[in-house]
Parts: sequence; structure tokens; C-alpha cells
Amino acid sequence: MRPKPPISGVIYGEIAYWIAIIGMVIGIVGLAIYLGSGGVMSPDMISDLLSGKNSTVLWEKHSIVRKMPESPHWYVNYIDRGDAIATLGIVICSTSAIVAMWATTVTLFVKREVKIFYGIFALVVSIIMSLAAIGIITLHH
Repeated sequence: MRPKPPISGVIYGEIAYWIAIIGMVIGIVGLAIYLGSGGVMSPDMISDLLSGKNSTVLWEKHSIVRKMPESPHWYVNYIDRGDAIATLGIVICSTSAIVAMWATTVTLFVKREVKIFYGIFALVVSIIMSLAAIGIITLHH
């Protein structure tokens, strides 16, 4: 008989899985809309990407906003465009781990099926992931 997995692990896996699936479906729909509307990566864009141009140049030359976005959620203002919908799908996939980690943290404290030590670690990880997602913790400034 196989060992029963801890409920906190099952909760994390199910939540992360289903939110990521939803994000991928939205991303694929956005990509289909983008490609269906004639959007393609031009040879000039591919050349700029491969040559290591900085992100400001890439945004100004090749993006739908034609400038470096001031907000990390630039796609919200262009949600009628396929590439913005695809970006929304990526954002949803990225947040799946955060939502699942918070659910796991709550489960660890409520169910107490493992030592409180794991709940504290899960809480710290949840806080760090949330702060990074909203931009308070960054790798650069």
C-alpha cells in the first residue's frame, strides 16, 4: 500500500495545477489571436533579441505600447490584443504558485498534521513570494 500524501501537499499541487492550466489556456488563446491577426516576430526583432539589445530599445521598437511600460501590468490597458491576453496567461501561471503556497500555509497551521516548523517556513516563503510578485522585493532597482 502506498503512503498517503499530506493534505498540504495535495492542496498545493491541485491549486497550482489548475490555476496553471487556466493560465496556459488563456495564453494559448492570446497567442492564437495574435497570430490570427497577422502578428509575427519580424527578422528585425529577432536580430535585436539575439544581439542583446536592452529592454528599453526592444519595448520602443517592437512592442504594442511603443515605450517602456511604467506599470508591470501594462497588458491590462491592451487586453483586446492577443499579445496582451497571452501575457495575462503568463501572469496567471506565475501566480499559481503564490496562491497555492498561501493555501498550503493555511492548511499547515489549521490541520497541524506536521510540525509547526513547516508552517512557519511556508509562511515565510508565502510572504517572500507575494512581496516579489507585487514588486517590493526585486533583483534590481
